Amino acid sequence: MIEIDIDDRLKYNAKYRLGLVVKKSNNLSKYGSERKRIFEGYLGEEISKDLLGLEQVDDEFDYDLISKRGNRIEVKTVSCSFKPMDNYLCTVNSHSEDYVHKQKADYYLFLRILNDYSKCWVLGWISCNDFFNKGRFVKKGTDFGKFKFVKANATVLEISELNEFNEVYKSAK
Repeated sequence: MIEIDIDDRLKYNAKYRLGLVVKKSNNLSKYGSERKRIFEGYLGEEISKDLLGLEQVDDEFDYDLISKRGNRIEVKTVSCSFKPMDNYLCTVNSHSEDYVHKQKADYYLFLRILNDYSKCWVLGWISCNDFFNKGRFVKKGTDFGKFKFVKANATVLEISELNEFNEVYKSAK
C-alpha cells in the first residue's frame, strides 16, 4: 500500500471536472452518486493519472484511464477516516438486481482517500476477471456488522488479495 500526500493541484483538477459535470446536468444521480462521491472519484482518477504518468482521463462509464500499453483501468475510490488495514474490503457495486454488472475495463485500481482530502492510499490493483473470480458476491441488504450493503449488490475482496501498485506501474509504462 502506498501513501500519498494529496496536493492542491490534484484537488483543483477534480473540482474543475466536477464543475463540468454539474454544468452538463443538474441531475447528479444520473452519474450514480452525489456530488461528494463524484468529487472523490475524480480525485482518485487524478491521483492515478499522475502516478501512472498519463496525460488524460477518459470519462467513459466502463473505465477511467487508458495505460500507455492500451489497458483500460477503472479507478475505484472510497473515502475513509484513517489508514485502511489489509483485511478491509474493496468493493465493486452492481446496481442491477438481476446480474453482476462487469465494466469493460481490464484492471481495477483501488484507492482510499482520507476524509479531509489530505492523504490517499493506493491499495493495489487486480484484473477485472480475477476480481470477480476471487471476490465474494454480496446481495443488497447483507449486514456486515459495521456496515450494510443498502444501495446495491456488490462483489468484495480483501485489500490483501490485490497486487501491489508498483507492478501495475511497471506494466503501464
